[in-house]
Amino acid sequence: MTETIALSVHLQAFVRRDTSHRWIASCPLVGVVSQGRTSDDAKRCLQEAIELWFESCVERGVLDSALREANFRPSDSQKAKASLSDNPDTRSRGRKKSTRVLGEPFELHLTIPAYEAATLLGATA
Repeated sequence: MTETIALSVHLQAFVRRDTSHRWIASCPLVGVVSQGRTSDDAKRCLQEAIELWFESCVERGVLDSALREANFRPSDSQKAKASLSDNPDTRSRGRKKSTRVLGEPFELHLTIPAYEAATLLGATA
């Protein structure tokens, strides 16, 4: 039997029109940017790029340090929700600035299988 630990991540991202044929979607917190022909296409491409970013970090064994570089800190879900409302970047003033520079905000929800116990146990045996 294989046991897994999954990461459930909620990130704020932004999408904006770049040209008449290109939309740009970005997640500044982890430094990932993508593009598409439509707003939805750019969002989908960004979701895929961020999933690959997390998977790459897990495979290389650098997820903890990469998240700390992006200012993530371990916390429970209640503290995380409270800290989002206290963050000046998520207040309405920050949203207006973000809309002008980065585009319209949207949320990304990812669930990534981070570790498989059987794989880890097999590597040490």
